[in-house]
Amino acid sequence: MLTSLKDRWVSLNLATRRIVIAIAVLVVVLSVVVIATVSKSASIKEPKIEPIWENIRLPETTHPILYNVKLEIDLTNEVFFGSEDVIMNVTNATAVLLIHVTGSRDEANQRLMNVTEARLYSVTAGKERDTYIEGTAHSIDHTFTNTVNDYYVMKMKSTLEPGLYKLHMTWDAKLVRGLDGIYLSTYKDSSNVTHKLLASQMEPLAARKVIPCFDEPSFKAEFKMEIVSEEKYPLVLWNMPETSMDNAERNGFKKRVFEKSVKMSTYLLAFVIADFKCTEVLTTDTDSKVKVRTCGRKDPISEGDGDFSNGANKKIIEKYEEFYGEPFPLPKIDSVAVPDFSAGAMENWGLILYRETALLYNNEKDSLSNKARVNTVVAHELAHQWFGNLVTMKWWNDLWLNEGFASYVEWIGSDHSEPDWNYNDYRTYSDRARAFNIDAYSSSRPVSIGVEKPSDISAQFDSISYSKGSAILLQAKMFMDYPKPGSQTTQNLFDKAIQKKEKSTDCDSALIPLL
Repeated sequence: MLTSLKDRWVSLNLATRRIVIAIAVLVVVLSVVVIATVSKSASIKEPKIEPIWENIRLPETTHPILYNVKLEIDLTNEVFFGSEDVIMNVTNATAVLLIHVTGSRDEANQRLMNVTEARLYSVTAGKERDTYIEGTAHSIDHTFTNTVNDYYVMKMKSTLEPGLYKLHMTWDAKLVRGLDGIYLSTYKDSSNVTHKLLASQMEPLAARKVIPCFDEPSFKAEFKMEIVSEEKYPLVLWNMPETSMDNAERNGFKKRVFEKSVKMSTYLLAFVIADFKCTEVLTTDTDSKVKVRTCGRKDPISEGDGDFSNGANKKIIEKYEEFYGEPFPLPKIDSVAVPDFSAGAMENWGLILYRETALLYNNEKDSLSNKARVNTVVAHELAHQWFGNLVTMKWWNDLWLNEGFASYVEWIGSDHSEPDWNYNDYRTYSDRARAFNIDAYSSSRPVSIGVEKPSDISAQFDSISYSKGSAILLQAKMFMDYPKPGSQTTQNLFDKAIQKKEKSTDCDSALIPLL
């Protein structure tokens, strides 16, 4: 057999031999390529598809329009009960709905917030504003919670098509003595009698401890609020003015209904229930006629400790309406001094909460430095009522622009409130020096950082966001306002850019390219 093959090979001419060799080489090469390709394909894993509840960001498939909320708050037994109807717009077909509900537990490992019911209906808009006609009920196959991202996950039995829906939920929860969500606090009066009060702090991620909600800054919606609480606590405040008060079904409780809110973010929700006293109501001299007052414990308010901040509120609001070129968006602003408060103050829309030392000033007992602090903190929080509340960051990575801008504008308000104090001279020492100091460390960070987990948000509330952010904006103003060649007149382009942004509906993150 071998001899025969050899004889045949010898008998072939040179051209034929070359063709045979080429075919053999080609077969070998193709075999190697096929083997390598199969081996490589076997080693490649299919890309992992992450469930939407594993992402810290809400999906863009669902957006809230209106929350209709009812809360029954029992300070004596330290519990509260809630129900809500959330009107929402589903923009893409989905079989899964997510809403934020806290996954926190108490020391006994009991959930702080317990959802007792969740039902979903299709709705159509009625002829009258804020009326919706209930249609088909949609079955929820099962629910579960993602405690990492605080999601209440609802898997539907069938896919939801784009359209309007109403999510009805009920829950019960514990009133805790922490310093976020709605929380219990106590204080003693001049007779050494202990009193309870309820205060709140939602920023950045605690609104989900009070109501199930889409708890991201850009997921704005309007809110209707009804609060049932014990009548022995006569001061009950929310972001908007109270419209009615009646006896509740429960003995010893009152039911209060509040005016519907403007479109706002969940982190700006605020509540106060207390036996507090308030200053007289002042009204701004502008066309908006905003009503302002300061509230707190009876003893300091009776001694006039809220008068200075109340007057500063009025003057600064009037100045900011001119600066922003936009009327104050709400009919009232309540400033409340809280004995236990985690931050210096919080710019909740229409209901700003402060530490007592940041709002109350006694002319006979306190120093001028305390008076100056009250003035600047009030100016800072009021600055947010436009830039931050009306125009809001899309996501927490732009917190620096929110807080840095308020830190920049607070000097304008403070200088207007107390023009003899030369606040603009102090600004250089205060913000710029503080920014240089913290920025000199190797541990410094960029003003804008990525946010991938909840702790990344809290880490941004520092001097980089506040002081360095303010210094950068002041630098931008000085550059933009510099006179044109041959002119001595500043251009005022920075303020014009701000006014343009306030009249838009964009988030404040869009201010950067605008500048």
